[in-house]
Amino acid sequence: MIKHGGLDSKSANEVNAHLLRLKKEALTLGASDVRIIPADMVPVEDEIIEMCRPPFCEQYGKSANCPPHVMTPEDARQWIRSYNSAVLVKIDVLPGVLFSEQGLEVFRKVFVISARLEELSVGQGHASSKGLAAGSCKAVFCRDIPCDALIKDGKCRCPSLARPSMEALGINVFRLAREVGWEIHAILRKSDPDDIPSAMLAGLVLV
Repeated sequence: MIKHGGLDSKSANEVNAHLLRLKKEALTLGASDVRIIPADMVPVEDEIIEMCRPPFCEQYGKSANCPPHVMTPEDARQWIRSYNSAVLVKIDVLPGVLFSEQGLEVFRKVFVISARLEELSVGQGHASSKGLAAGSCKAVFCRDIPCDALIKDGKCRCPSLARPSMEALGINVFRLAREVGWEIHAILRKSDPDDIPSAMLAGLVLV
């Protein structure tokens, strides 16, 4: 279990019990695996958001939860330092599924799990808890329509589910996954799914 500096043993035990509840909930919701990690283990790198730009991602600038409308990597580093722990979630998926219409449902599941864990954590007294998902929420929830949150005085159509992705803030998901022992492979638009040994999507909840 994670040791939380500055907390007495009773408080630390309560936090660890809370993190275990979040882990159990994530598994119940369909996560393939869950790791509880120190928040300072989350790597944020300036170069990562370059993968959010065309031609890598067509959603750049089109969602309130995508760059350049979210915090910069430098701001994200400062923000993550304010947390003690994180719950890292993955969903294993067949590579071919990510290249099909079914792929959106897997992305949606990451949003659902991240949002649910955030809601549960906030409800149990951890008011600053925040979930991050995988990919652009626009592609999942508002695929063929403009992002209402970018319209003046507009509001998100799916505020209970839409979240920034980990990559949108500069988090190196590949590095983090490998550090916790998960197998992960690069998947690009031009990739042949038959050449990819395995695939996964990841979400994160900061607590």
